[in-house]
This record gives sequence, C-alpha cells and structure tokens, in this order.
Amino acid sequence: MEFPVIRRLFSALRHTPFHPQWFACRQREDLLRRVGKIASGRVLDIGCSDQEVKPYLGEKTSYIGLDYYRTATQWYGSLPHVFGDAHALPFPGGCLDCILLLDVLEHLPEPDRCMAEIRRALKPEGLLIIQVPFLYPIHDKPLDFQRWTIYGLHRLLRDHDFVLGEHAATGNPVETAALLSNIAMSKIVLKSIERRHPMAIMALFLPLLVVFINAAAWLISRASPEDDMMPFSYLMVCKKKA
Repeated sequence: MEFPVIRRLFSALRHTPFHPQWFACRQREDLLRRVGKIASGRVLDIGCSDQEVKPYLGEKTSYIGLDYYRTATQWYGSLPHVFGDAHALPFPGGCLDCILLLDVLEHLPEPDRCMAEIRRALKPEGLLIIQVPFLYPIHDKPLDFQRWTIYGLHRLLRDHDFVLGEHAATGNPVETAALLSNIAMSKIVLKSIERRHPMAIMALFLPLLVVFINAAAWLISRASPEDDMMPFSYLMVCKKKA
C-alpha cells in the first residue's frame, strides 16, 4: 500500500470487518496460536520479518529469526537474529528441532533447494511447518514466483522425504471470494487516488462495501457446507523421516 496514513488506519482495523483482509487477518491469529502449540525445542523462523510468531511460542522454545539481508533492511526495516539465504542455511546439519516457513516459500526462486536445506538442517523426525497462499494476489513483487495446490505441496514434501501430518485448507469459497473482492476494490481506489482518476470517488463508499461484503460472506459461510475447492492458503505440518 503506497499511503502510510491509510496503511496505519487499515492496520488498526485488521481485527474488524471494516478491514479488506479481515478473513485473512482472523486466520493469521489462529495460525500463530496453532504454531505456538506445535513448535518446540530449537526453532528456526525462515523469513521472520518482524518475528510475529515469537510471542506465541512456549517458554522452553529457543527461537531464531532468519531473514534475507535485502528483505529485512530495505523492505521491512526489521532486525533478525541471523541474516541468511533460505537456499543456503548457515547452520550445521541436524541441529534444529523445528523450522517455520510461513508465507515464504512462494517468494523463493528455487524452492527445491530450500527444501533440501531444511531437510539437512533438521534433526531426524524434526518438524517443518509451512504456510503458503493459494488464491491470493501477487505481493512483495517482483519476488513472488509461484502458487501450489494441495497436491503440488504433497509432491514437494514427498520428493524431499517428509512425512505429512496435520494439514488444512484455509478459507471456504465464499470467504476467499470476499477477500479477493475487497483487495481488488481497495487497490482500484488507491490507484485512482494516486493518479487522480475519477474512480477515486469510490473511496467514500469503500468502507461500507467492505463491511457489507465481509458480513455477507461470514453469514453465508456459516450456513454453507464445508468446501476446500478455493482456499486462500494452506497449512502443512510435516516431519523429516528418521
């Protein structure tokens, strides 16, 4: 988002239906709590950004945040414990109990190299927790390279000798449709404001549209049968083969 004031406003509203990505924000909180219950021991968070998962981890967890130098310093202004490349992890083999790859794999130009490095650095039967988007717009461009279906993820993990455990699709079709609609409308409004286009007048109606779409999608999804046809993300928990 190009406008700092609007960015801060939306950030304050992220836990309310007035936020365009309300469904994704709600699921993010659930994800972090879930990861906190699963991860243990020496945990490496690849692409840690602002280390948002750290407060959710147990007291006996030893947390290490790793990020690429350019990403941390130029994009996020964050300070990880270690600067490094996911394709060449600066750790000896078999030294980590758990590795987190949360919304990172899609940004790696060589995901197979990263998976091989993760397998090398994990202890036997160590855990890998992956979160990836599926139906979600291009972001952090130009470093956004791919999307996986659940079947593609299964194959990727199998090719690198991981045993799949818990896995879940996040977002039913109505929630995903609402999320994408809100993101699209918000982007149109912001671009219109930036270019002084007549469509900028939509900014007056955007908050009402967003809350209406979110509320309607929430009600419909509560009354609809479960369906994983078009999730907006996937969560995978897997274990390195002994």
